Order: sequence, then structure tokens, then C-alpha cells
Amino acid sequence: MSLMALIPARGGSKGVPRKNVLELCGKPLIAWTIEAAQKSNYIDRLIVSTEDEEIADISRSYGAEVPFIRPAELARDDIPGPEALFHALEQLPGYENILLLQPTSPLRTAEDIDG
Repeated sequence: MSLMALIPARGGSKGVPRKNVLELCGKPLIAWTIEAAQKSNYIDRLIVSTEDEEIADISRSYGAEVPFIRPAELARDDIPGPEALFHALEQLPGYENILLLQPTSPLRTAEDIDG
């Protein structure tokens, strides 16, 4: 059974602008989720879905795949969250098991993910 983890990360944010690239304890916020996912015993593929090139570059530098850039119209704050998931499934068909990991939970560990 294969498991793809998807981290949806928008560049825009009304509450905390550019939150996914802001440093938290020495590394970008998104890096905490990427690193925890990489330590999971179950994740076969780790994907970041973003419309933002800076987020894409940072995600790649921490070892996540960014196999596509999400269309800007699917990254607006008024678009329901599952739309990013549906878009990713269209781009990467064949996965039956998908784990959605929000980048705004930096205290999540690999043990939390595996549990």
C-alpha cells in the first residue's frame, strides 16, 4: 500500500503574510512539516502543492518534491482546502492513500504522523 503525503502551502496569507517561508527557530515554517514527514515509516512520496516559487524552492531544498506548480486560482483564500488535494490527484493519479499535512503545525512529529 503506497502513501503520498501532500503539504498544501500557499504564498498568500491574510493573517500572517508569507507565513510558510518565515523562520521559526532557525528554519522556514514549512521545513518542520517536511522534516517530520521524511521521518515517517509509512510515507512513500512527499509532495508540496504551491503556486509560489519561493515556497517551491525552499521545499525542494529540504527534500520534498514539487512536481507541479498549483494554478494561482486554486491558491486564493476563498478556495476550499480540498481543491488543492483534488488538483494534486489530477496531476499525480494512482494514489489511493493520501495524507494531508498542513504546514502550520510545526510541532507535529513523525511519531504523530505514524500514529
